[in-house]
Formats: sequence, C-alpha cells, structure tokens
Amino acid sequence: MPENTIVQNQEQQVKKLKRFLEGWRMAVLPLKSIMLWEQQWHPCAIVGSVSFVYFLIWLMDLNSLATFAVVGLFLNFVDFIVPVICNSLYGANSWTGQHEKMYEDICKSIVANYNKGLHNIQQFYSLRESSPCMYYILSISLLVTFAWVASSINNIFLLYILSTAFLLWPGVRNKGIFNMLLSMVNMAPKSIKSE
Repeated sequence: MPENTIVQNQEQQVKKLKRFLEGWRMAVLPLKSIMLWEQQWHPCAIVGSVSFVYFLIWLMDLNSLATFAVVGLFLNFVDFIVPVICNSLYGANSWTGQHEKMYEDICKSIVANYNKGLHNIQQFYSLRESSPCMYYILSISLLVTFAWVASSINNIFLLYILSTAFLLWPGVRNKGIFNMLLSMVNMAPKSIKSE
C-alpha cells in the first residue's frame, strides 16, 4: 500500500476518533498526564484505582456473567456521567487552540498505536503463509502457556495483573524504564565458558 494512502487512512481514523471522543475531550487531557506519569504520584493513583475496582469485584464475589454485567453497567454509567460533568464544569469558552492541539496529538497517538498493534497481529498471521511451521510452533506454545497460567492462577487476580500492567505500560514507555532495564541486562557481565 502506498505511503500516501496510509497517511490519508490514518487522518480519517483520527477524525473518527476525535468525533467519537468529543464528549470526553476535557477528561482525556488529564488522563493523558496520568497515563504518562507526569507527576510522581500518578503510578500510585493508577495502581490504587485498579486495586480498588478489583477489591470491589472480589468483595461482591459474583459469578462470571454477573461480574461482566456489573462492569458493563459501571462502564455505561461512566460513559454517561463524564461528558455531563465535563460540560458542566468547563464551558465552551474554556476549550482553547492549545487544548485542541493536545487532543489531536492524543488521538494521533492512539491511532498510531492501534495501527501498530494491528500490523503486528497481521504479521503474525502472515507467518501462516510464509512459514507455517514457525506459526504453529509459536501459536501452540503461546496457547499452551496461556492455558497453564490461567489454570494455575486465579482468573480475577490474573485480570488484575494484566489490567494493571496494561494501564502502567504507557508510563513505563514514556519514562524509558523498559529500555533502561533492557540496557542493564545487556550490560550485565557475560559468563565466560571454560574450555
């Protein structure tokens, strides 16, 4: 696909996302700073919020279907109440050009990360055509590992770990913590084989 078509497609995706998040735009700006850990207490706030939600789920001790229903109700409530609160707290005049630029940058970042993830998934599935042996080795290994982990660890705890890691990942990338850990591993002394 030509580069120009990809750029046009991304611009259309950004416009759609901006329209979709229109009611949330005043909430998205502070969420960005929290997700990227612009303050030292932001990682603690993320972990504390996720821990509180999962603590409530654990206290309710619902079966799986009821848990999904309660989480769905909560998400619908938040999706309804956040635009109402944002519109009542901030007037139409409080939205500036700087806010619009930040909002567009956030939407571009979301679209770029979404497309990157989609491209990685497509590359993995293209292995089925180009290298079927590698595809089946990888997919079977991953599925067996996931099945073993899911059977060994409580599912709610596993979801807690995964959602905490998912929400902390943008800050980890932004602060360069992952790259720092990789460089530390690379700088570790290599063991010398004796002959």
